[in-house]
Amino acid sequence: MERLVSKPVKDTYGRYVGFVVGFSVDTSGDLTSIGVDQGNGVFTEYPSERLVSAPDGLVVIPSWKVDCESLGKEMDGVRKRAKALQELAKEGQVPKTLFEEMMGRYGEEAERTRESYKTLGEEMLVRTQELDLQRESLERFLVNIKVQYRSGEIDESSFKLASECCQAMQEKNSQERQELGRMLKLVTEPLETQSSNSAGRGQVQTVSQTAGQ
Repeated sequence: MERLVSKPVKDTYGRYVGFVVGFSVDTSGDLTSIGVDQGNGVFTEYPSERLVSAPDGLVVIPSWKVDCESLGKEMDGVRKRAKALQELAKEGQVPKTLFEEMMGRYGEEAERTRESYKTLGEEMLVRTQELDLQRESLERFLVNIKVQYRSGEIDESSFKLASECCQAMQEKNSQERQELGRMLKLVTEPLETQSSNSAGRGQVQTVSQTAGQ
């Protein structure tokens, strides 16, 4: 880790985030976070769960991507447990009162996860809007560069350099924008299932009656 101090940090799309200024470890010596100088006096601390090691240094994973994966595991775990409990109830291996208690607890956990999905979806929409604004700004800047080149105000080498930089930034931002679009569909899926909760409660009630027989 000490060798990484002052080394550049990129995100998963190849964009520079800043330079490592230090790191924190727990009492076992495991990495907990790194401090990054993003330039212009901006300091950001990234937790270890958002970091992966690469041959040329550390890579920062977007927070929305980490949260998507974490919430997906939580929701999947609750669904699997609820399904297993229902199967046990059908086989008569779970008392009715205990079944209802546990299903209620799983329902509460699923509801909390759905609320987290809703918050995450809103954050992802904000990030999508930011990328759209950046795309518009880059397009406007690139047009200005083209006009200046065509009018003879800048030479060809300056025009090519600026054009290549703008296009590279557009491509990297586009990668995140496309991935955000795909992940947003996965994030909204748990929210859409909320409308079918009434049908699900009826199913739970039927299984509950079976467990009590």
